[in-house]
Amino acid sequence: MHRHWLFRCALFVLFTAAGLVISCEFSAQEVPAKGVANTLKPGEIMRVGDRIITGEQLIARMWDFEFMTQPKNRVLNDSLVYLRDTAVIELEAKRLGGVPLSEKEIDEETDRQLNAIKQMVKEETHGTLTLNEWLEQQNVGMDVESFRVYVRERAPTFITRRILVRYFEATEPSLECKHILVKTLAEANDIHDVLDDVAKDDINTKFEDLAVQRSIDPAAGITKGKLPRIYENDGTLVKEAAEALWKLKDGEYSKPVHTQYGYHIFKRDRTFTPERKPLNALRAELMKAPDRNNESDYFNRWIRWVFNTQKYKIERRLPGFDCRPGKPNEEK
Repeated sequence: MHRHWLFRCALFVLFTAAGLVISCEFSAQEVPAKGVANTLKPGEIMRVGDRIITGEQLIARMWDFEFMTQPKNRVLNDSLVYLRDTAVIELEAKRLGGVPLSEKEIDEETDRQLNAIKQMVKEETHGTLTLNEWLEQQNVGMDVESFRVYVRERAPTFITRRILVRYFEATEPSLECKHILVKTLAEANDIHDVLDDVAKDDINTKFEDLAVQRSIDPAAGITKGKLPRIYENDGTLVKEAAEALWKLKDGEYSKPVHTQYGYHIFKRDRTFTPERKPLNALRAELMKAPDRNNESDYFNRWIRWVFNTQKYKIERRLPGFDCRPGKPNEEK
């Protein structure tokens, strides 16, 4: 079933938290109960005698640990990407005039997410555990009600993300296209010559036939050379390919284009130039849009487009990786 990208990241953090709790329980000293009032300030994680352990030290230690683990078991970078993308969602929502949400919409999204999670638990445990039993097994210190609060706090991000991605798709220029990929320039020139001899009305059929017969794209036999919908500046294709396609007119095909993959002949089939209405004018329609199985792919395309067009500056200072705890980057 479809798994929501943001929720998967949240679960990953939960699993890691469970591991940290378990390790603490083996300590010789008493472990403080969850949420007990103390003298620590934000940014301070633990006091041992008169020594303060900071959040920066914890991050650096996590990097030390992850550096020695397999990439698939690492959580720090995924967590940072999650926070970066959440910041982008907030920035874009503000740029487009805001995405105010009602309590009813947030509650409905919370229920939707919880139902998806329950289904995930049912599938992964083959129906042997309820959500509450599963939470107990993960040892994350949450029952169903507290977990609902956890999900509800994140529901506005889920909704805003869905609206922004769909708004981008509904208002930005895009095109449908195909390509034929071969290894050599000689092969590409030969295909181009064949297409030049075909009547205009038969070009599309011939192009698809050649894609099936001669393209080394592994998917060509099924797609007939068709590529995903391309939005200008979305970073889906390498620069040479994108530039070639946007220079064509509908129905035209390119001369051989060289990329890192080989030589391509591109064909621009159809261009979409929707009216760019304000987000608020399309909000109701965007809210009703159903989820898609590869929703994370559409989100990643949107993220690339945002960075390519809005030019948000990114700086990173990751203790343990970029610098020492409490020190600026240049003092690593």
